[in-house]
Amino acid sequence: MFNPFQLYSSYLQIFKPRSILYRTLSLVLLSVITFPSFAGQFYRYENENNEIVLSQTLPARYAHKGYDILNEKGRIIKTIPPALTPEEIKKRDDALEMQRLALIEKKKQDAADEDLKQLYSKPNDAVRVLNRHVLDIQSVFEIKRSKIKSLEAQIMDEESSAAERQRRGLSVGEDALEKLRSLKKDIANTETDIKELYKKLDEITKEFDIKIKRLEVITEKQATDYPELKKLIEQLNQHLINT
Repeated sequence: MFNPFQLYSSYLQIFKPRSILYRTLSLVLLSVITFPSFAGQFYRYENENNEIVLSQTLPARYAHKGYDILNEKGRIIKTIPPALTPEEIKKRDDALEMQRLALIEKKKQDAADEDLKQLYSKPNDAVRVLNRHVLDIQSVFEIKRSKIKSLEAQIMDEESSAAERQRRGLSVGEDALEKLRSLKKDIANTETDIKELYKKLDEITKEFDIKIKRLEVITEKQATDYPELKKLIEQLNQHLINT
């Protein structure tokens, strides 16, 4: 069997140890014949015929299939997986992007949770704030509803007066007609205000519903006062719709 070290010994006998050629060839031969000894590794890969090959060199054209690196005892010291296909690369990149976006959302949620805990120490604190908002809306609604009733009563009086004048053969003055138009316009405007109250109640209820449920999660406490408040909100909603 060919022994590279025997070749190196023969070479030493031919050339003088001090010559430039000696030193140059020494470096070249040493780099060539000692590499396999120091490396002591083999490549196991699959060729184009799907055959398993064991070699001290790895042709570049097979690297994309993946390969194993073995030591001189035949033990695997490293496994290089096959190169990803374009579809696999896209799938991997999509997964990484989803992870990145999820991390961003988590940071946002953590910051929002911290802000929420600064405002409310427990869910029932948020329920009490929502309750105040609901009572404020209810109070304004009662005022608006009373105003509508008052306006409707004034309209009835004006219409009765106008009808009485017509029965007596008198004409209804422009002032009376203008007053009727003004009263009806006030009712329409007040009804619009009530619709806005309904929207406001809906918006604030949804906003606090999210807060209360989130507080229940992050504080691990129940909003025990919330069910009763929900009943009040539902009743107020019905009044606002039916007005």
